[in-house]
Amino acid sequence: MTDQYTTTSTSKHTASVSDRVLSETTMTRKVLRAELVKNEKNPDAVVRITIVHQRKKKEDEWEDLPAESLAKLKAGEQAKMALDTKETLQLYEELQAVSKIYEEKGIQWGKKRLIVGFDTELLKITPQRKAVIQSLLDQNHSEEVWDELVDKQPDLATKLSQARLQQKRAEALREFEESLKAGRDELYWQKFFERNTWIFGYGLKYQFLHTIQAQPHYGGMAVSGKGDERGDYLTASVGDVRFTVLVEIKKPDTDLLKHDQYRNGVYAASPELAGAISQVQVNCRKWEIEGCTLEQNQEMLKDENAFTIRPKGILVIGSTAQLNDLYQRNSFELFRRNTANPEIITFDELFQRARYIVEHALSESPERKVAESDDMPDFTQPNDEIPF
Repeated sequence: MTDQYTTTSTSKHTASVSDRVLSETTMTRKVLRAELVKNEKNPDAVVRITIVHQRKKKEDEWEDLPAESLAKLKAGEQAKMALDTKETLQLYEELQAVSKIYEEKGIQWGKKRLIVGFDTELLKITPQRKAVIQSLLDQNHSEEVWDELVDKQPDLATKLSQARLQQKRAEALREFEESLKAGRDELYWQKFFERNTWIFGYGLKYQFLHTIQAQPHYGGMAVSGKGDERGDYLTASVGDVRFTVLVEIKKPDTDLLKHDQYRNGVYAASPELAGAISQVQVNCRKWEIEGCTLEQNQEMLKDENAFTIRPKGILVIGSTAQLNDLYQRNSFELFRRNTANPEIITFDELFQRARYIVEHALSESPERKVAESDDMPDFTQPNDEIPF
């Protein structure tokens, strides 16, 4: 993903970097405060950092918490700030990015906005050329511009498409993360995943999933019409031959387990989880014996080269953050490991898979680069295929 940084020179040999958030709650956060240093004695040592603990004021502004001087500590006393694994990873990635800024840009005078990202995310363009392109777009010549670009410079066209696709996926990932905290309902999540079907592309038993029908009907009549059993998505694995997969979406805060132990060290599945599993299993069965046999549905499946043979189900429900102790983790994981169908995946696990797709989609060019933010064209068209 691309990230924007601001550097401000503080002398000929130093520059401050805008604060980078390592973790954040509603009232507190940890930030990395970095400074670039031109170190002639040790050219590899160019970054100086401070990790700051902040709290939110009434005006929704952040303020640094006061730090105690280490000189005041008595014998046997200690001061420390612990970072969990996620915060440590974020710190590591931020240090890489800041080091890359110095490596490529050094100490720049004044205030500079910089973009750090992969080659295919960064497109440098002069202001003059940007003005010409913008003029052509304003005159509704976008299709002609694109056709000419594909014809004359297909590699650049591919790079632009990848950059736009990556930008949209990064935006969707941010929406995903924010919505996990916002208490969205099932309808929101159904529509979100309908807009972002790429999230189901990896990790689900190594199958790429292709959407055949959103809000399908599994029995009684055609998949797109009214029926007595309705689900969230009818999808199919991707290959020369496709096989239908049923996807059901619940909510991140849906209970995975009952709150009280069933026996000592044993937690039973919550009624919501048990009911959702039964729902998917019934839908799979009903689609196999009724829905896929209807003539209209058979024609649709034929066009997709898709077949129904004991259809797989995927259930997206709850969050592993609910599993607070060893017994809960054991109970849930053993339960889903022994549930053959559907495959049960939590929202936070699906988010991490989406994050992996965004961060590793450009693995063929893993080294991140730095560009002036003013050189980055702003592509805001609503499709994933072309940037104009």
